[in-house]
Amino acid sequence: MNPQLAPLSETRGYIGGGNIAGILGLSPFKTPLDEYLTITGDEAEISDAQREFFDDRRDLEPWAAKKFTRRTGLAIVRTNERYDDAEFPWAKAEIDFEPEGDCNGETKTVHPNAVSAWGDPDAGDEPPLYVTAQAMWGLGVTDRQLCYVQALIGFDDQRIYRVERDDELIAEIRRQAHDFWRFHVIPRRPPPPTNVDDLLRLYPRSTGRDVEADTDIRDTLEALCAERQAAREAQRHRERFA
Repeated sequence: MNPQLAPLSETRGYIGGGNIAGILGLSPFKTPLDEYLTITGDEAEISDAQREFFDDRRDLEPWAAKKFTRRTGLAIVRTNERYDDAEFPWAKAEIDFEPEGDCNGETKTVHPNAVSAWGDPDAGDEPPLYVTAQAMWGLGVTDRQLCYVQALIGFDDQRIYRVERDDELIAEIRRQAHDFWRFHVIPRRPPPPTNVDDLLRLYPRSTGRDVEADTDIRDTLEALCAERQAAREAQRHRERFA
């Protein structure tokens, strides 16, 4: 068997909520190539430092759950449940926590240096676009209407965002994910590089050519989210002067 077409791993061979922002080119941490290598199993094993980070984050989950319940009054009924999509067998979503009321919940630990990207939820702001994309992916897979995003900035700053289902945005995200699966994962064709690290992994020797990332996907999603935010602000304005 051609090793490039070897079966995908059952534990990594799918698109989940943690992959979607990178696939869409929205993640500040992962590129589409990063996610491709993770999904196909071609990525190197995680380092000890990365493993320690994930272990620390898992150890914080009970504390984060208690903070959420104290703040909202909502009990958490399930944690870390993985759901299969009703339409696409390769689409899954692991939900960090599920409050009562049939909602999704995602917890994000935010470095103080990155706090400027996180607006004020009490003023109607939503979380960063890459987090909103993950929330929408989970709502699409679970067919739910609301996702709480809990941002923990250190131990003292807790911000809780309500991300309500947007069917148009979900449809666009799922379309892009489907294209990624069909045109990259199935034929084992890596997506184009978007930064120097990608280039070095794909082309160990310099080709002498510059590579520019395609921004069409990002522009489409940013436009949809801008329309969504404008609609929310208009609604708040109407309610204020009604």
